[in-house]
Amino acid sequence: MSLRNRAALATLATSLALAGCASPTTTSFLGASFPKVEYSDVRKSAKPPRLKLVVEFQRNGEHFPKGDVPLRDYAAAILNDTGVISISDVITESEEREQGEVRIVLNNIADSSTVAAETSASRLPLWMVGKTITDAYEMSLFITAGGKTVSQTGIQQAIHTAIGNMVVPAGIETFPHDKAFGKMLEQMLLKALVDLQNGGELAWLGRASAPADPAGKWTERIRRARAAAAGGPVQGFPRFPPVVFVAGPR
Repeated sequence: MSLRNRAALATLATSLALAGCASPTTTSFLGASFPKVEYSDVRKSAKPPRLKLVVEFQRNGEHFPKGDVPLRDYAAAILNDTGVISISDVITESEEREQGEVRIVLNNIADSSTVAAETSASRLPLWMVGKTITDAYEMSLFITAGGKTVSQTGIQQAIHTAIGNMVVPAGIETFPHDKAFGKMLEQMLLKALVDLQNGGELAWLGRASAPADPAGKWTERIRRARAAAAGGPVQGFPRFPPVVFVAGPR
């Protein structure tokens, strides 16, 4: 074999080796059949109620705990940005400061065909052939405040991810795959709030919320703390006589 042929063979082998371990290029877009909703479509509240956020991420109807944390983080940021609801901080705030609860259940219906790494017809790697992976989502939203609960269920959206040599139709907004979940959830939550507002089901939210200090518990705690600091009588706490320290002889 000539030196030139050997060099060409080596180049081909190197290219194939790199291709075999290369990551396919991906780009994502949302389902075109779902109308896009903007933040401006949501009517802000003059004084958004402070609500606790509870989430459950599911995969094909089964609870998938690893998805709870990103779901909560994204949902809290989106809901706060709407100006309709203010999500409480689960770490720094006590339950007594919360005025109700928002519960989100998000079910990811995975595309079972995506587990295949090769196509049966061409037997070429997926990144060379190109494929569109679809993850469908369905969400249920429940808002409870002032002893009343409203809900919006059956909210649907889909993430389409083009892998390899796939051409996304013109006119469709695309974005990096790592941004897809946040954009999908944003659309679902905005749609849920708009639908609830259009149906008149959130008109009561600002008025019917429980007071920020239910039963005066927080105020009572502050009063007790101040009284204790001033040396006054505090109900439920024993009062001790003052202690006087006298220096002894050296």
